[in-house]
Amino acid sequence: MKSNKNRCHSGKGRGSFSRAWKSMAAMLMVGFCALQSLAWMTPAVIAADETTTTATQSEEGQKPGRKSTDSQGVGQQTIDLPSLDKVQCASYFCYDRTTKQVILSKNENKKIYPASMTKILTLALAMEYLDPYEKVTVSKSAMDATTPNSTMMGLVTGEEIEVNELYFGLMLPSGNDAANVLAEAIATRRAEVDPLPTSTPTPTPEGNTGKTDESTPGKISLIGQFARIANEKIAELGLTSSHFVNPNGLQNDNHYTTAKELAMMFDYALKYEDFRTVIHTPTHVFKADNKHPFDGWKVVKNTNNLLQDPWMLGEDSHCAEIYGGKTGTTKVAGTGMTLLTINQNGHEIITSVCGIPYDMSDHQSVYVAAVVKAANEECWNLDPVVRVKGNIMDYRSYNAPRGQEPSGDKTVIHIGGTPTPVPTPEETVPPTSATTATTTAPAPKEKETSFFGQHPVLVIVLIVLAVVAIVLIIFTVMSVTAAKRKRRRMGIRKIR
Repeated sequence: MKSNKNRCHSGKGRGSFSRAWKSMAAMLMVGFCALQSLAWMTPAVIAADETTTTATQSEEGQKPGRKSTDSQGVGQQTIDLPSLDKVQCASYFCYDRTTKQVILSKNENKKIYPASMTKILTLALAMEYLDPYEKVTVSKSAMDATTPNSTMMGLVTGEEIEVNELYFGLMLPSGNDAANVLAEAIATRRAEVDPLPTSTPTPTPEGNTGKTDESTPGKISLIGQFARIANEKIAELGLTSSHFVNPNGLQNDNHYTTAKELAMMFDYALKYEDFRTVIHTPTHVFKADNKHPFDGWKVVKNTNNLLQDPWMLGEDSHCAEIYGGKTGTTKVAGTGMTLLTINQNGHEIITSVCGIPYDMSDHQSVYVAAVVKAANEECWNLDPVVRVKGNIMDYRSYNAPRGQEPSGDKTVIHIGGTPTPVPTPEETVPPTSATTATTTAPAPKEKETSFFGQHPVLVIVLIVLAVVAIVLIIFTVMSVTAAKRKRRRMGIRKIR
């Protein structure tokens, strides 16, 4: 009977173990169901959160239908430039100064009025004759030689200002006051080394400048003497279809040039490093002087819109950089621009577009961009070799103190005073897909996030599994321990 009792109690022990394992299995099932519920509920929770956010934003005054605060595509859209036959202008001339070849042209020898593109030669002569750090005084005669509707730098009579500040006032806002002050300084400096005639028996042609000094009949003004200096330089450059009577480009029938000769004046001016710096500058902040007692009394912007928005050409234009240039606009001359661009093959291209009708002045940037794009595409077709990394968007202009310029992984472009020779075949790189790929700027690195930030749901699942496993282990240990204690109290031993 005792052995039967033992066997009976032994069966109860086995029943305890069986119940423990059943409990463990039940816990596993509960854990599995919990995980499934979590997986099913996560998208619903996210959706509910988005719905709540949208509702909250709508309550705060957002437009109906707005689903989030993320960008909805607002920004600058791509544009289509017109074809060359749709560009309305009197003439254009595209010149490769690297190979000294004409790339594209239309009526390049047609007489045109240069308007403020005159200031290209004025600035070049200022750099030839003047020290950029010397100070000059703004005269009454220089200010009187402007017109009421002139574009101005903002000078006043008696102002003492450094010549290099006048460079920027001349070229960025196209200041006619700066042009006249520089012209008088150039004529004064020239008189110190090689005096020009100061009087003439007959008056010069009527116009804003170049006429005789009204205070003394027959006397040539300093601005009139500058005109002689400018025409001497024009003759020295071998240009036969140009004649200037003022330094600013205000309308005068005796002040004219051609698209081709304007490009040659620009080519001459590019030999000066300071000229290249000025035309490359998008904005400039003027320093204090005796009439403006605080730094930053005026901030001027370059009238060359392509300098700020080179993207207009598109990456497929093969233009690496819009380097800079000068615009010009009057009612009679119309509007236009002369500028320098750098092709991806390293060639330097001068483009001069003249005579866009005045009533289409708002087309200036688009028409010039269309001609520049066509010139760069043609230049690339003649020499399809990548020598300059990046494209127009990698070479935006800037204006910062020396040593504070932006830096980046791109080719350092140096514009030479003389045309850059074409690299020999040994120096060139075959246009392979690998080299072409270098023309695109590397994408910025994304900020690294933690594993939890990248996989939040997975981490939650792992945490739940760990908790379930710990609970199961504790429950199993407690069940086994309880069964053992029960057997000891009843005097049950395992049958071996």
